[in-house]
Amino acid sequence: MGHILIVEDHPAVLNGLSLLLSKEGYQVTTATTVAEAAARARENPDLDLVMTDYHLSAADTGRQVIAGVREVFGPNFRVIVSTGDTSKVHSFDGDAYVCWLCKPLNTGLLLSVLKNFIPQRMPPEAAERPNSSASPR
Repeated sequence: MGHILIVEDHPAVLNGLSLLLSKEGYQVTTATTVAEAAARARENPDLDLVMTDYHLSAADTGRQVIAGVREVFGPNFRVIVSTGDTSKVHSFDGDAYVCWLCKPLNTGLLLSVLKNFIPQRMPPEAAERPNSSASPR
């Protein structure tokens, strides 16, 4: 299904999201700070997406999480940002690889967004198969 890094500084929210996504078949890795998120990104080259809260503890923000993760995976790495502070929603206008969800999260909407926002991987066996439409030499 996909490998998701969840970045959230509230333990109850982090645990709830982890449990929900794990039960839905996603592989979940977690972090609570910008530094942890960057470390988890380096440790997990198979990540498909990051889901981060916008306002983390201290001065950490989702913007910093995005920058750190994109240093590892590139500028088109997909991120879902959740926040109750709707004044921040337009701060990423024009970035097609950032999706905003308002808190409190609607789990049905979250699961639908994940299904459609995580890039689809080609199964290894499909990559190894020769193209059946190619004509023989």
